[in-house]
Amino acid sequence: MCVARVLTAHRPLQALGSLCSPWAAPRVGPLPPAPAMVRISKPKTFQAYLDDCHRRYSCAHCRAHLANHDDLISKSFQGSQGRAYLFNSVVNVGCGPAEERVLLTGLHAVADIHCENCKTTLGWKYVSQPLTSG
Repeated sequence: MCVARVLTAHRPLQALGSLCSPWAAPRVGPLPPAPAMVRISKPKTFQAYLDDCHRRYSCAHCRAHLANHDDLISKSFQGSQGRAYLFNSVVNVGCGPAEERVLLTGLHAVADIHCENCKTTLGWKYVSQPLTSG
């Protein structure tokens, strides 16, 4: 699962000079050189849009597309906060660190996932198969 990032370039900020009123004395001489400052902004996440299909799933808070109905595997999962759906693939999600959790089906390595657009926690993803002993 990849999320493409788009970096935006900014021009250096330029000195505005003095903001003169009609009553201020005019400035004599050249303007001082502009400081070499660059504004650095946080890279924005490219938001994937799913093709028009008869049904798709989206974030309840920001409506970012998450999955097509064709990627739905099961609706019979149960999470800690209620009913959960299992999807084959999703888009526009970020992933937290992997950790081992005891779920209803045993011990699993899972990672929380969140909406890349609004950072709302959506659920979890399986990182590996169930861990079995001996």
